[in-house]
Amino acid sequence: ATYHPNRRDIFSCQSGKSMSSLANTADKQKTKAGRVVYDIPSTSPQESLHWRRLEDYHQAGDAVIQTHEELIGLFANAVECLKSSNSKRNCYLKLANWSCIVGYCEALVTHKDSRFAPFPIPLDSLRRLVDMEFLPLLNQAQADTATRNKNGKNAKPQEEESIHRQTVRSVANAIWKRAKNKKSTMQDELHANSLYTCLCGDVDSKSLDCFGSTLLVVIGMNILGFATSCLTLSEDHAYESHVAQEGDANHANDHDQKASSNKRATCEVAIPGSTNASQSKRGKEISCTFEQLKRNNITAETSWLYMAKNPVLCDTPGMALSAMVSNLNCDIDKQKPGSDGGKPHLVSQHLYQMKRDMLWILHGAGYMTKFPFALMELGECEEHLSSQKGMEWVDASELLRSNGTLVLRNEKLFLDAIFVSRTKYDDAQVYPYLYAGHYHKDAGRDDQSQEYRLVESLRLYAEGTRVASAYRYDTKDCLQLMKHMTTVASLVAKDILLLPLNRGGNGKDSRPWQRRENAIAAATWLVGFFDSLLLWEENEHKSFVEVLSIQHKHCPGKLFQLFPVDIRLLAISKVHSQEEVSDNLSVITEDQLVYFGKPRSKRLAKDSPLAVALSKGRVIVRELEMAFPSSDGGRSTRQRRKRARD
Repeated sequence: ATYHPNRRDIFSCQSGKSMSSLANTADKQKTKAGRVVYDIPSTSPQESLHWRRLEDYHQAGDAVIQTHEELIGLFANAVECLKSSNSKRNCYLKLANWSCIVGYCEALVTHKDSRFAPFPIPLDSLRRLVDMEFLPLLNQAQADTATRNKNGKNAKPQEEESIHRQTVRSVANAIWKRAKNKKSTMQDELHANSLYTCLCGDVDSKSLDCFGSTLLVVIGMNILGFATSCLTLSEDHAYESHVAQEGDANHANDHDQKASSNKRATCEVAIPGSTNASQSKRGKEISCTFEQLKRNNITAETSWLYMAKNPVLCDTPGMALSAMVSNLNCDIDKQKPGSDGGKPHLVSQHLYQMKRDMLWILHGAGYMTKFPFALMELGECEEHLSSQKGMEWVDASELLRSNGTLVLRNEKLFLDAIFVSRTKYDDAQVYPYLYAGHYHKDAGRDDQSQEYRLVESLRLYAEGTRVASAYRYDTKDCLQLMKHMTTVASLVAKDILLLPLNRGGNGKDSRPWQRRENAIAAATWLVGFFDSLLLWEENEHKSFVEVLSIQHKHCPGKLFQLFPVDIRLLAISKVHSQEEVSDNLSVITEDQLVYFGKPRSKRLAKDSPLAVALSKGRVIVRELEMAFPSSDGGRSTRQRRKRARD
């Protein structure tokens, strides 16, 4: 294992300076305390159980991949074939092979106890694994569908279904039956998103996660000739969609009509378990799933888990391949440590390098132009292991609406992700703002000359909560979203508002801001971050945001106390005097500050109890300040607030 001084080696300069000035900036690499450990195992994979699992498929004279460069060369050739091929079946067969290859590598280099070098990779053996174990599984699933139809056992007369939907269910059931782990939950399953995991999960007792199961169903459907089957993604879920056919008439919905002139039907497939109940739910239309769950407050069209009417349709094999590579998980440690200390986080250097170089190939082929998640993941790879391409200075004037503005290509990936989300998906994604916020937070955390980036990170976090607050809230639907909001509040406290004490120890002290205006702007965007969360609760008429609890260690009162009182007074005054920011591309640079203005939450209105409390020398936020305003303009009672929480 090798220690890396910091995830983010170099950070771009958004000031439109000359190239010589920018080059000088790039030369000043910061050496910081190690936060990430890059694991580089050297043990031969031929000593692993994974190599032994493929023994039946090894043959003399087999092709093997000996180096990273050879692997990337083969991948580049495969991408070129996707661009020139007219056969979707052949394209998705290539995806099946590559899902086995990268899944095999991921299994070797990320095991918590025994890790191996990825090379040599038994290429022909993995291809035979697909031919001998996956293709027969698909053919049998299709035959089972035909047999049930012939015998009249496929559906009740009132539940007539298309052949496509029936085949999706058969393929999904076959894949889940083959998966090693039969648990009824997929939570916290790591490295479980590939065809290799499905076929060889017995080696490490791995099953499949939501994305992995859906990817394999879509690959399988296209191999079987169902050419409209499409991997469909939200920010935290995956499902199958296809052009509606006869039998889908009562189920087809139009929640993704922006991406297709044809009406599309959807199939839920990411349902683990081997019971009859689990099997019968697979292949159902999403709207039917909501009806069965009796979630009266949300529908597929208002759900964050399904990204409302704006899912990402991976409508080409290349885009599906981009999703597959983007979902490679380079973490070895299951839980990421807090930024306030503890052991560094252990990740695989081999896998980051493989993922980065593959994504650049897909980026160059044009398969990521409408895929924010892939752009963000490539950006994160560059933060970990910078390449020459990622370190190039590029013009971002159009995105930042500022002439002559140069940024590192690494940063532009995050700007592109936000732009794509805004223009192609109706600004329905939260994650692009959070990824970009993390980038700027880490850039400015330890470098006083980059302090303005901390303000920009808070602005981006506030934009993330703005998008989140537009969704209807449901406990299960928004579970991961709530976790992210709690994590962001923690990062704001630990990395932006606090600094380690200068004289050792594990404690922290409030950040001494170098520029007074940066501190004021940061405080206004912290108001903006909490404003959308408060508004979200008010729109739903109940309490559900963890960090808004007055007992939480990162609640508004405790975070605002970390600003000096004079800064808080000026920030609250500016918030209520500023015009609302017109759009979320008004970025903060070294030469330009932007302030949050015009809170939408009634609890942050001018002279409200909460706004007054945040302006005092000692911030004390009680239940009174956090109470929901009643319809008559007063504050709700303790009993009414308790009912709201319930």
